[in-house]
Amino acid sequence: MSLLLLLFGFCLVVNANCYNYYGNSRQFEKVGKQIILSTQYGNTTYNAWKKANSKHSTNNTNVGDFRTQLRRSLENTPVFNNATFMQELIEERQTFLDKLNSGKFINDQRRLVDELLDTDYYEKTVHPRRDHNKPTRVNLSMSLYQILDVDEHMQSIKVNVWMVQEWYDEFLDWNPLDYGMINRTIVPYDQIWIPDTFLYNSEELEQKKTESLMNAQLTTGHWVNDSKGARVQLLFPAIYKMSCRMDVRWFPYDVQNCTFIISSWTHSKETIDYWPSLPSVNLQNMAKNDEWRVESFDFYRVEVPFSCCKQPWTMLYAHLIIRRKPLYYMINLVIPTSIITIVAVTGFFTPTSSSSERDEKLYDCYRYLGINTLLTMSVMMLMVCNQMPSTSTYVPLMSWYYIGIIFVIVVGTFLATIVLAIHGQKHYNEPIPDLIRKLIYNPFVEFFILSPPTSLLDLWTEFGVINERRHSMSLDPLLVQHLEPISFQTPGPQAFFGSISSRMGDMGGSYMYTARLATITRQYTQHTKMRERRKVQSQLNMDTSQARSVKKQKLQRRVCLEWEFLANVLDRILLTIFCGFTIGVFVILVGFDTFFSVPNSAAANRTIF
Repeated sequence: MSLLLLLFGFCLVVNANCYNYYGNSRQFEKVGKQIILSTQYGNTTYNAWKKANSKHSTNNTNVGDFRTQLRRSLENTPVFNNATFMQELIEERQTFLDKLNSGKFINDQRRLVDELLDTDYYEKTVHPRRDHNKPTRVNLSMSLYQILDVDEHMQSIKVNVWMVQEWYDEFLDWNPLDYGMINRTIVPYDQIWIPDTFLYNSEELEQKKTESLMNAQLTTGHWVNDSKGARVQLLFPAIYKMSCRMDVRWFPYDVQNCTFIISSWTHSKETIDYWPSLPSVNLQNMAKNDEWRVESFDFYRVEVPFSCCKQPWTMLYAHLIIRRKPLYYMINLVIPTSIITIVAVTGFFTPTSSSSERDEKLYDCYRYLGINTLLTMSVMMLMVCNQMPSTSTYVPLMSWYYIGIIFVIVVGTFLATIVLAIHGQKHYNEPIPDLIRKLIYNPFVEFFILSPPTSLLDLWTEFGVINERRHSMSLDPLLVQHLEPISFQTPGPQAFFGSISSRMGDMGGSYMYTARLATITRQYTQHTKMRERRKVQSQLNMDTSQARSVKKQKLQRRVCLEWEFLANVLDRILLTIFCGFTIGVFVILVGFDTFFSVPNSAAANRTIF
C-alpha cells in the first residue's frame, strides 16, 4: 500500500515538472484548449522513441508506420522512477519534438490542419467565441455574375452570384512561428463552424441545389493581436431563384426592384450580427444581358423584430434594380401594330374605285381588312399578356396601347359605315342643307382638306349657290388681267398663253414656273367652259320643256356630287384624325422614357449603416 502511495506522489511531481518545463520553453496551447502531458506519457516517451528510431530511419520513415510503432512502444515501455533519468528524458524528448517539427516526419501544413481540426479540442457546432454571450459579426459581400432569367408571369428572377462571408473564429487561431511561418491555410467548410446564412425569399428550400460550398480560408490573427482569433473566409458560387414582385405598370419601360433578403434562419442578433462588407454589390464581372440593364445593386442593413424572441434578427436587403430594354418590343410589337392600323384606317376612309363609288367597300374592306386587323391586334395583345403577371390592380402601358389601337379600329369601322350611309343619300335626290354646304365649302376646307371638283363648282355657279365674280376672284391675277372687264370674255388661247409665258419668264425656278402655268391653264379652261355653258343655257331658254328637263338632270347631278363631296371631306377628316392619333400614340410609346420618368414603386425600407 505504501509503495503505491509513493509511486502516486512521484507521478504528481514528475507531471508538475513536465508541465512547468513545457509551459516555459514551448507553449502547447491554442485558444480554447491546452495540452497537458500525462505522467505516464512523460516517463515512457524516451524509450518509446528510441525503440521506434532504432528500427526505422528518421529520414526514410513513413509517418503512419512511425506513429504506429511509436504507439506500440509507448504501450510496452515500463514506468521509470528515476528523477535523474527524467531530466534526460525531457532533453531527449525535446530533441525528438525538434525533429518532428522540422518536417522529417510530417510537414507543417498537415500538422497545422490536424491540430486545428482536432475533434478532441475543437467542436464545429459551438459558437466561435470564448464568451458565448457576445455575437459573431459576419461580413457579407456579393458579386453579380449573370442574370439568367426574369419571369414576369411567375414573378421570379434567377441570377448567378459569387458570395463571400467573413468572420473571426477564436478557436482556430495559431502561432505561425510554431508552424513554419504559415499565415493562411484552407480547410473543408464542413469541419468548422459556419453561419446558417439563408436567402429568405428563395424558391429553392434546399441549399445544396443553390449554393456550391467548398472550402474555407483561414488567416491567423497572431500578427494583428486583436484577440479576435483567426479570420475565416467562405467563398462560393450560387445560383439563386427567388421570388420578386413584378410591377409591369410601365411595360416595356418598367423598372423592377428584386430584393435579396439574407440573414440567419436560427440565430438572432444576440448570436450573429450581419453587416455588408461594401455598400454595393460588385458588378465588374457581370455578363451583359440583352434584355435588362442593371441600374444599381446596393446593400441595406435592417433589424427586424419577431414575436418569438427578444432580440431582433439582422437582415441584409440587397436591392437589385433593373430596367428593361424596350427595343425588342418596339421592333416586334409596336411598329407592326402601328403600320397595320394605319393601313386599315387608310382602307376605311378612301374610295374603293376611281369613280368614288362605294358599293364594294362594305363587303371587301370591312369584312376582311377590319376583321383581320382586329384579330391581329388580339393575337399581339395575347402575346404581351402571356409575359405579364395576372393583375387587376392596374392596366399596363402596353395594354393601354393595344386598347387604344383596337378602339381606333372599332370606331373607324363604325364611322366608315356612317360615311357610307352619307354617301348613299345621293340616291334620294335630296340636296344637302345650306349649313352643311357652308361647312364643307370654305377657304379653310378648300386649302387644308379637299377642294370641290370642277363640275360641282360649275353647277353651284350655274344654280347661283356661289357667286361667279367671287369664284373669279380666286383666279390667278395674270388670268384676271387678261379677262374683259365687262363681259369677262377670255381671249384666244394662242394670244393668251403667248402673253402669259412672256410675263412668267422672269420667275425663279422651273418648278414654280411649271406649277403656276398648270394652275392658270386649268383656270382658263374652266372659265372658258363656263362662258360656253352660259351661251348654251341662253339658247335653251327659248325652249321651255327642254330647259326643264336639262335643269332637272343638272339638279340631280348636283345633288349626287354634293353628297359625294361631303362623304369625301368626312373621309379625309377622319383619315387625318385616326392616322394622327395612331402616329401620336406610336411616338409617345417609342419615346416614353424620354418624355416621362418611370417611377420605381418597389422601393423597400432602408436603414443607413
